[in-house]
Amino acid sequence: MYMQHMTNKFITKISLFFILLSILVLFVSCASKPKKETVVIPEPEWITNKKEVFPDSLYLAQLGTGTTAAEARNNAIAQLASYFNTTVKSLIEGETYTYNTTNDPGKVDRTVKSSVVTYTDLNLFALETEEPYFLGRENKWYCCAHINRKDAWNQYEPLVRDNKNSFYSIFQLAQETKEPLERIKIYSQTETASEVFLASLYRATMLSKKLTDEAFATDRAVIASIPGLVQKEKNNCVMCVTTTGDFGGTISSTVNGIFTQMGFATNDNEQKSYYIVQTVIDYNEVKEDELFVYFPSVKIIVKSQERTLYVYENKMDKVLSYNESKAKKSACDGIAELLQRELADDFKSTMGLSE
Repeated sequence: MYMQHMTNKFITKISLFFILLSILVLFVSCASKPKKETVVIPEPEWITNKKEVFPDSLYLAQLGTGTTAAEARNNAIAQLASYFNTTVKSLIEGETYTYNTTNDPGKVDRTVKSSVVTYTDLNLFALETEEPYFLGRENKWYCCAHINRKDAWNQYEPLVRDNKNSFYSIFQLAQETKEPLERIKIYSQTETASEVFLASLYRATMLSKKLTDEAFATDRAVIASIPGLVQKEKNNCVMCVTTTGDFGGTISSTVNGIFTQMGFATNDNEQKSYYIVQTVIDYNEVKEDELFVYFPSVKIIVKSQERTLYVYENKMDKVLSYNESKAKKSACDGIAELLQRELADDFKSTMGLSE
């Protein structure tokens, strides 16, 4: 009995020993197990000091934010596109060409060249974005989109040069054409091509004004000279207006005024004029007792010594009066109003002349 008691006591002590040993081993094991380290990514300097990281002299850069990394990146690119677009527009509005489009020395027209910069233009440039960063204190993502000015300019310059070559191919054709109206027509087409060239120049200037001026300053001067060249040719296009069937000089005065307003010189001497503007009024009289009944029509022909360049024809509704002078005056007044509404636009459209 005594021996059994001692055996049980011994077993109890052994069990307690192993329990304590297990606890100690577990404690030591837990104490020695390395803790999982948290990697802390430092806040990028461009979040709070963008211009130091991407100085304006070397970069175009804009920040974007969002609830996700992708949203922040997209917003950064959109902000850069918007900034680029706004700045280029301000460049365009700051450049005006001043010139006189009529023979009136007291009248000066100011024109502003226009251009549209779209989001897709940025695909042409050296666009890069930083890795988006989650800013815990603001609970949102940040991203920076940026363009290296010099790299982008070097990538974009070949396109500018292509637009320049397209412009000069038309400009040279105008220089080689002998007839003034034809030269004006081609210069007008040149102005359209120059818009494309100018648009690319504005974008290039946004990237690097210094590099753009060095490469294309002379070409800007040529573009700016086009309105003056057009006016010079208009001054050479001396128009002599002749009229048949006019009453009281109404039609002659109207046609002369219309061509003068378009910027052309007019003259009464056919020998000193380059073009003849033949204006024929036909009253198309119909006899009705004592009434003078007219169905007036007008035909205008612009021709040089070699060929006819332009023809305009139109007619009015019936005009009637018991007095011949009143009937003709009413007919000519009506035709004059018709010509005021239509002739200039029709002439410019038919001849391919710009506004």
